[in-house]
Amino acid sequence: MKNGNEEFYKNGRRPFRKYQKLGLPGLLAVLGIMLLVYFFSGNDEDVIHTNDRHVVNSFEKYEVKLDRHTDGDTTQFIFNGESHSFRYLIIDTPEIGRNGDKSEPYAEEALERVKEVLGNAEHIYIEFDNEIKDKYDRYLAYVYADDVMLNELLVREGLATVRYIQQPNDTYLDILKKAEKEAKANKRGLWSN
Repeated sequence: MKNGNEEFYKNGRRPFRKYQKLGLPGLLAVLGIMLLVYFFSGNDEDVIHTNDRHVVNSFEKYEVKLDRHTDGDTTQFIFNGESHSFRYLIIDTPEIGRNGDKSEPYAEEALERVKEVLGNAEHIYIEFDNEIKDKYDRYLAYVYADDVMLNELLVREGLATVRYIQQPNDTYLDILKKAEKEAKANKRGLWSN
């Protein structure tokens, strides 16, 4: 006749017997180590450590300060106390002429528009998508002057095209495509000819 407790035993042993030897302090120590490994493992290069984090329109944005302009789709911002290059996600503006080369059409206009909008902004924010940096070690971001996304503004005004779409950095792709369609329909900037 079977004892009622026998169904809980396997091979004549009580379950979790090896853990009972640890006692409560030992079990808590094992759980603590597991939690530490969980929270501190992984690639830390994608973790942002800053006190300038804000939630704007339910998305995490980080406040930055303007350092200097590079061209219409790249700007140097002070982020975490240092100057870093930021490439505007999913857009491309015409290239500024360097070393005596002539600028592409609308390159100067795009740069001047960025200078104007950022210069008039009370606050400048950047928002990351899934991948934070590119192969050139530039931060990849959506840039906001107060509550206006500069990426979208440049496309809507025909000063930038939707380009360099690389998943998973495509959160606002539909918005930017819609802005480009509007710019084309209204023959703005690059689409004026």
